[in-house]
Amino acid sequence: MNIILAIETATPVCSVALSTQEGGISEKRVEGAGVHSDHTFLFIQELMDEFSIRTEDLGVVLFSNGPGSYTGLRIGASAIKGLLFNQKVPLFTLSTLTSFAVPYLIGDPQTVHAVIDARREHLYYQKIVKRADQKLELSEEKISKIREVETYIMRGDIVAGTGLNRIEHSEKSEVQWALEDNISAKNLILAWNESNLQPLFKKTDVESFEPRYLTMSQLNNQQISDD
Repeated sequence: MNIILAIETATPVCSVALSTQEGGISEKRVEGAGVHSDHTFLFIQELMDEFSIRTEDLGVVLFSNGPGSYTGLRIGASAIKGLLFNQKVPLFTLSTLTSFAVPYLIGDPQTVHAVIDARREHLYYQKIVKRADQKLELSEEKISKIREVETYIMRGDIVAGTGLNRIEHSEKSEVQWALEDNISAKNLILAWNESNLQPLFKKTDVESFEPRYLTMSQLNNQQISDD
């Protein structure tokens, strides 16, 4: 098994995870405002030192590529570009919204609503369904009004991501609410190791890649969904 380094900085969570050749996953994680600048580079170095791993030993680097926080994604991207400069280690990215659903896509059929708080009255939203035949259905990612997202959620569904406290539901106890504890770079490694989830990753050129930022100005300029 390849050595895998995974980085999640798209939300108020800063998480770095490392999967060794033995298959175990170690993670360093912190949550809060402004944590990415203080911890992203430090966590990467600490994990690699702990397992005596050099950059050239890595089999692949995985990155949660947004949408999300401009600052967090910029810092994560900078860390990767610095780490992989003049290296032949491949970089693969996965949608941050899709990554929220990963722990629930390994096993029984599930419907997951992945959300990121977009401020005002909006959420960035994606619906991910694992069918009984194990096939996946992923909706288009979009900015939706909170009241619209509320109508998509059905009894027995899972809601994962940030801003969950802004969502109301008439049968709240009948819905599984995956709080921010679920947001982790480990999700990227879990997805990479699943044959039906690995195709969701995109191979990305290290030098030219840019994360999918979500800023307030972008929100103002985008067509808001009124479905």
